[in-house]
Amino acid sequence: RNIFKVKKSNAEKSKKMEKEEKVFRETFMYDKEINVINTATAECSVPSKRRVDLPVTAGEQLDVIDVTEDNAVICRNSEGRYGYVLVEHLNFR
Repeated sequence: RNIFKVKKSNAEKSKKMEKEEKVFRETFMYDKEINVINTATAECSVPSKRRVDLPVTAGEQLDVIDVTEDNAVICRNSEGRYGYVLVEHLNFR
């Protein structure tokens, strides 16, 4: 019985990730392939000030998707949400 619950939750998580990716592509007008170019850890907790910012919690692992011209990078968190994070809030070790 537990096997079915795991499969169901994975399917739900996959569906949520796809929805988040679709929202990201529309919001950021991002048409490139999504590749993880690096991983980083959030140094401090930062709430999002704008809709396009990704709120982060100290110690949270993030996938870096793309670098912008400013001092921000586009990141994805473990829930599949995307947004800008300032480089100064990240540790790349």
